[in-house]
Amino acid sequence: MPSTKPRYIPTYHFHRFTLAMVLLSSCGLALAAQQSAAQPSPAQQSAPTDYKLQVLKDCKLLSERHLTTTELSAWQNLKKAELKMDQLQIPLDQMSKALQPHQDKMEQLSAELEQQTKRDRMPDETLLEQTRMTAERIEDITDSYQGDIDAISSYGDEISKVANTFEQQITAQLPQGSYDQLRVLTPGEMPDKNCQSGMFFSKSLRFNKS
Repeated sequence: MPSTKPRYIPTYHFHRFTLAMVLLSSCGLALAAQQSAAQPSPAQQSAPTDYKLQVLKDCKLLSERHLTTTELSAWQNLKKAELKMDQLQIPLDQMSKALQPHQDKMEQLSAELEQQTKRDRMPDETLLEQTRMTAERIEDITDSYQGDIDAISSYGDEISKVANTFEQQITAQLPQGSYDQLRVLTPGEMPDKNCQSGMFFSKSLRFNKS
């Protein structure tokens, strides 16, 4: 015959279960708070910052306003992209330095070959061989940097997208054709008298680094 005696749940088991539920609830609240903090509200996104945007036309200041939080975030992404582009440019600067003496030599040989051909009616074999060897050396150096050339070429598309994102944000309220220069001023920065200094955008150059 089954026993009808009620089961006894030890008190310490009940306390452990209650504690576990409290901890799970606390973790859920903490996670929700973190997610909420990670997503700024519309008011936070449109809040002004200490960075300023100057709008110019024909080198004359038309307006000046503070960047919003969202615009500043896009600006900072652009500066990070510029920094990466500068780093990718370093090997190409080294390549240019390595190529320079050979390019100078090629110009010299080309000039000598042209003069000699005009004088003798036929190219000098020695000059032709020197020209061929110099061209091969230039090609070898360029080939050794092909990976770096491809990397900066590929990243050029990426930085253009980042720049376009920022430009679209800050020009959304500007009528088309109402400006030809934009300039961002960091906190405490005084604008240079040269209107081309620090330009982000100008009608002659689509994207200028500050």
